[in-house]
Amino acid sequence: MKILTRLMFRRKFLVFVSICFGILIAVLILIWNDRLSVIINAVSQGVPPSGGLLTGAVAVMFLLGGFTYAKNIISGFTCESMTHDLRMGYARRLSAIPVAEVEKLNAGEELSKLQNEIAGVSNYLNNNLFQLFEDCLRFILTFVWLLTINPVLTITSNIPVILLMIYVFWSSKIIGKATSLSQQAKGNMNQYNDTLLTLFPIIRLYDAARLTSGGYASAVKVWETNTCLAERTRARLMSLSAIISILPLALLLFIGGRMVISGALSVGELYIYINLSGNVSGVLMNMPAFISAFRQFAANMGRLEGKICL
Repeated sequence: MKILTRLMFRRKFLVFVSICFGILIAVLILIWNDRLSVIINAVSQGVPPSGGLLTGAVAVMFLLGGFTYAKNIISGFTCESMTHDLRMGYARRLSAIPVAEVEKLNAGEELSKLQNEIAGVSNYLNNNLFQLFEDCLRFILTFVWLLTINPVLTITSNIPVILLMIYVFWSSKIIGKATSLSQQAKGNMNQYNDTLLTLFPIIRLYDAARLTSGGYASAVKVWETNTCLAERTRARLMSLSAIISILPLALLLFIGGRMVISGALSVGELYIYINLSGNVSGVLMNMPAFISAFRQFAANMGRLEGKICL
């Protein structure tokens, strides 16, 4: 992961700004839910919300939308900048190789790194890097804030989260193994492609296309089988994870509803718990997919070690 550290250090200002926007958006989401809670409590008591309260809620909504839009632009530009640095670092390393050693390079392997490893890293940076940070940040801030509202409801409704964490740890290892097999099969297919490119003149000379096509089709079949297996495994485990994540919401409705009836909790506060439940259990529900993507990202980074000049 040294390459990722160097890439982020080269764009440290953009990374810092993206992180700051993520923190600001997480805080604004909590403020927005707090304003809505006050409005719901007022309406449930038959008291019309004041103009200042409604104006403040609308202002927070517009701020949240504006900052989210700006964050998406900045984080996207940051990820594309790091991807650009990665490609230029790869090109810089190739241009620094002496001409006498260029012929010793494996053309298929170098092409694979451009089309597969670097493309995979770019896809992860754009889709997962800042998203994972924002989800973890929302998880921490939301859980701490809910503790300040009602510690008993927060702890009791999130007891199933422990079960979900155990399941996430177990399922992520299974998804990781399936993803590793898919990556290995893809690497074998790329090596076969390189062999075909190297031996292409001989294949044409001896009319051996039919003979070699069988081996290539076999390599593609293995890659296709392992990839489908990895996707099916991820889908099955993520589906069960979604079912388990219903338990915190069910407990929340049962315990929180009884608290509202007894007067220990207001309707607006129960709304906060329901609306923000995804920030706690939802993050864990999606964690197997994040871990799987990270394992694939780490494998691509490992293949690029020593191939990038930053």
